[in-house]
Amino acid sequence: MPQIAGFRGALWDASNVELAAVVASPVTAVKDRLAKGELVRDPSRAMYRYHQTFTHGGRSMTRQTLVCAVRLEPWTEGTIRPHEQTDPTAREAATAAITEAGAHTEAVFAGYRDAAREVDRLCRGVEGGKPNVEVATPDGTVHRLWRLASAEAIGKLRTLFAPKKLHVLDGHARYEGMLAYAGRLGAENQPQYSSAKYGLACLVNLEDPSLVIAARHRLVRNDGIKRDNVLESAKRYFIIEKLAGGARDLAKINASLAETVAHQPAFVAIFAGDPDAWKLTLKPDVSPVNEGVQVHRAIQKLDPVVVEHMFLAKVLQTAASTTQLDAAGVIKAVENGAAVGMVMRPLPLDQVVHADELGALLPFGSTAFLPPLANLIALVIDADEDLV
Repeated sequence: MPQIAGFRGALWDASNVELAAVVASPVTAVKDRLAKGELVRDPSRAMYRYHQTFTHGGRSMTRQTLVCAVRLEPWTEGTIRPHEQTDPTAREAATAAITEAGAHTEAVFAGYRDAAREVDRLCRGVEGGKPNVEVATPDGTVHRLWRLASAEAIGKLRTLFAPKKLHVLDGHARYEGMLAYAGRLGAENQPQYSSAKYGLACLVNLEDPSLVIAARHRLVRNDGIKRDNVLESAKRYFIIEKLAGGARDLAKINASLAETVAHQPAFVAIFAGDPDAWKLTLKPDVSPVNEGVQVHRAIQKLDPVVVEHMFLAKVLQTAASTTQLDAAGVIKAVENGAAVGMVMRPLPLDQVVHADELGALLPFGSTAFLPPLANLIALVIDADEDLV
């Protein structure tokens, strides 16, 4: 069962920093910023209600979340569940950043189920007041943070979360970095509620209609990739459709992906020097598992799995890809010399959660959630400080 707790958050002092700039970037030099008064710790423990107001699909939305400390548990416990593989380089970078800061400065984004919206009800009391932090980031998102300090409300929230599972949506490497840092501190030998045992989390109701999932597109920069050779090799697994003049036409690419028959894995490939784009749809009779891909059968035909294991590994025969959130950025990168770009569709949220409920892992960099969290608050780690 997940254990959540309040903590003495370190918040920015807007009179000492340019708030919009510091919350949009990773927090560095935490100890120095505390000493200078740029970050100021709350005098007592609290949880924090966090709203993000943004525009998506022409509509204004507000995503409502809860920022708190979460007791760190290994994935094997099943209380906090991953849906993606973790990149070792990203995990090492996260561990190094946490160690240097002595604090958790970026929250793990995780979902929970709450059809009755009990968390919203318990947090409603603080939302009518003036936010402790209010700032707009360059992407146009307005971020508001309220301090929830009522011991009664915190106690009820802790009880409410106890029987739930937490589904990590973003920050898998960060979570593993938190675990690694706790190990370095010897957290297992610390008192039960020592802050050394906890990490910083931002929790969202999986039923929140403002929980927007985005695609992560792919780029391959290897030299020597020839379009004709790639497409010829791909015919074994994919139905290939030419999108004439589509290499720079994102509207045409998106329209083609939207027309894909339901549940058929598909993506659009664009190649350096080619004015056309190419839609690749996995053939209905092709089973990645039967082709030797070692994944759970229930996720074998999800787009990221097919791109990673069938197109990158079997057709391009490379693992040297990077991800890109902006599809227009993929087009630009190919224009500037990347060998191949793959424009993807976002996975439905229910497929993401189903994967982690099965204990199945999607490839690293399969999903993203918009808008990104702002770095409004830090959890300073002091093994001698209890959070409960």
